[in-house]
Order: sequence, then structure tokens, then C-alpha cells
Amino acid sequence: MTLTRNELTGPRVFVVLGGKKEKIHLTGGHAKPEKDTSMCGRELGNRIIVDARDIAPREGYQGSSVWCKQCLGILENEGLDQKVLFTSIQFKSGTFGDLCVIPHLGRQKKFNKYPLHLTPVPEESEWRILECD
Repeated sequence: MTLTRNELTGPRVFVVLGGKKEKIHLTGGHAKPEKDTSMCGRELGNRIIVDARDIAPREGYQGSSVWCKQCLGILENEGLDQKVLFTSIQFKSGTFGDLCVIPHLGRQKKFNKYPLHLTPVPEESEWRILECD
């Protein structure tokens, strides 16, 4: 298996959209790799499943009131590369990044048990150069 360069490495977490008044659920990752139910156990039926990079960090989806709290709780058990996508979700006591990602990094440094596996760097011709002198 060849690794795609500059890409997320773990089993990907996806966002499940329901009706306008329904909470947004999560699926995929290590918790539900088959994507037939949400992480909290709800049947998905024929709901829309979206890449988390397109929804989670975006404006309008940063309030915790639109997300299923059980799914976000289970997300804590996923890899750091997946948790980072949800860092901007706001809770009363801080953001998801403050509550979950920063403690994960603290464990990483303290115990060095869970190494981060990153994909290879892209070839220099594929670099996205923003500004050159």
C-alpha cells in the first residue's frame, strides 16, 4: 500500500447531516469504520455523509448546540489527525481543541506512547508555494 502524500493518515471521521433541527452526528474512524450507524449508535438511513474537512472547521458549524455531544465524546478516542478537524467547535468551557486536542498533545509528550504517523512530504514540484522572494 502506498501512502498518499500530504494526506490524513488514520481511518477518516465523517460528518452525518440530518434535517434542519436534527443534531449533526459523526461516523467512520476506528469507532464505526463501516459507516452504517453514527458513533453514538443512531441508524443513518439515507442521510448525507460529508467529509469532516468541509464541515467541522467552517463558520456556522462551530457552535456545540448543532453537534451530538455523544459523538463528540467518542471522537476523543480517535487519532489526533481526526480530532484536529473539530478544534474550532465552541463549548462553554472552551473549544474542542482546548478540551481534547491540547491534552492529547500533553500525553504525547509525556508518555511518547502514541507516535504520530505522518505521510511522506510531497515532491518539491507539488509544494503549494504562496509567496516567493
